[in-house]
Amino acid sequence: MSITNRLNLNKPVLKTLVRLYLSFAAVLALFIGGFNVEWVHLRVVAPFTSLVAGAASLLMNLFGAGSYVSENILSTSSYSISIVDGCNGIYATAILISGVVAYPSSIREKGLGILLGVTAVFAMNLVRVISLFYLGQHYPSIFTEAHVYVWQPIIILWAIFVWDYWSRKVHDTREAK
Repeated sequence: MSITNRLNLNKPVLKTLVRLYLSFAAVLALFIGGFNVEWVHLRVVAPFTSLVAGAASLLMNLFGAGSYVSENILSTSSYSISIVDGCNGIYATAILISGVVAYPSSIREKGLGILLGVTAVFAMNLVRVISLFYLGQHYPSIFTEAHVYVWQPIIILWAIFVWDYWSRKVHDTREAK
């Protein structure tokens, strides 16, 4: 018995799945490759990283932190962290956008998925950056473990969760018609 029979997949469904996975991989590869091109890094990645630092500082200051930003460095009078490429949420954002672009949906649905999804990933990444800032300030001995083994998987899983939620809504909307 073939795997398609065991999984109860017919040829059109299998073809759609293969197209989805190949499209996802191709778009994600373009993002990752693009992030490593110097002018993309200077004009997209670095400003995005500064935006993350600035937004985190703004939120922290709403609660009286007295933080400030210099490019990608988030500081208070007693502590600083540098937000770098792996910590700015841009790879999680690329995963989300790649999934939305690859999923069979209309341009309007894709646009809405990207807008809402990027916002959700950005918001979660702000929680991540701020929590890691305070964790590093008050519990530096566990900063690295929390950063690498807790928050790194959470932010990636969050991007996948947001994409999954969006794709189910798109699917449910189509089935309701």
